[in-house]
Amino acid sequence: MPRATIDIQETETFDLKTLVGGTVTLRRMSYGEWLERQGMAMDVSMTGRPGDAQNAEMKIGMAQTKVTIFEFAKCIVDHNLEDHDGQKLDFAKKANVCVQLLDPKVGQEIGQLIDGMNNLEGAVGNSPT
Repeated sequence: MPRATIDIQETETFDLKTLVGGTVTLRRMSYGEWLERQGMAMDVSMTGRPGDAQNAEMKIGMAQTKVTIFEFAKCIVDHNLEDHDGQKLDFAKKANVCVQLLDPKVGQEIGQLIDGMNNLEGAVGNSPT
């Protein structure tokens, strides 16, 4: 039978196009981690009293920063990226600080690499895509 579980020890190393000499080693998320990421991606809240539809209010917020911090902490296994003091960035422990200070081009490229490793890329059922 085909194995349906992920080996979270399996990694892939990428040379960054946005930072000469920069490399990042990534792992895929498990389905449980992916679901957790999906759950935090959208924050939905509703206020109002039962039966009072006219005064009900629904708020939907995107949690992009929170999701990115989660993804970087879970998926970045190793890298050679440093801060302005020459210290290696620690995405697992200081993810918020590291993500906030990261060059946007580098951050976007890493985010795209993580997305590419974890998305089905449009394949549905047995359709060849």
